Amino acid sequence: MKKTKKTARLFSCARCLLPVVICSRCDRGNIYCGSTCSGQSRILNHRIANQKYQHSLKGRLKHAQRQRHYRARKKAAAKKVTDQGSPVLPPNDVLPDRPNEGPLRGTCTTRCHFCGGPVSLFLRNGFLRHHVNDGPSSWPLGP
Repeated sequence: MKKTKKTARLFSCARCLLPVVICSRCDRGNIYCGSTCSGQSRILNHRIANQKYQHSLKGRLKHAQRQRHYRARKKAAAKKVTDQGSPVLPPNDVLPDRPNEGPLRGTCTTRCHFCGGPVSLFLRNGFLRHHVNDGPSSWPLGP
């Protein structure tokens, strides 16, 4: 019995533009190659939404109110000191690398970049469309 390979879709990551192969089992409408690109895009979109809100009248009023409360808290907190503060970090700390969990460069395109399973060599460019049965056909049965 011959084992059939899964169908797959080929797309370019919406952020880094790398080509990505994803099998139909893993495909949930993905547009990013991995969690790093999707996370960075989400942060950027959230920042844009915040700026848009901040420029509206409601956003300006809320910001002014928040600033008044903040200044009042700072004024009250300046009188009492209970915390020791944060430890000072060395200035030359190196942050650890966070590798992208997306596709590996130079990998074989016959495997899904998410689950690593084998896929067919014939790749789709679009999404799978499921046929919806609307009942009896409208085509006439006879002449």
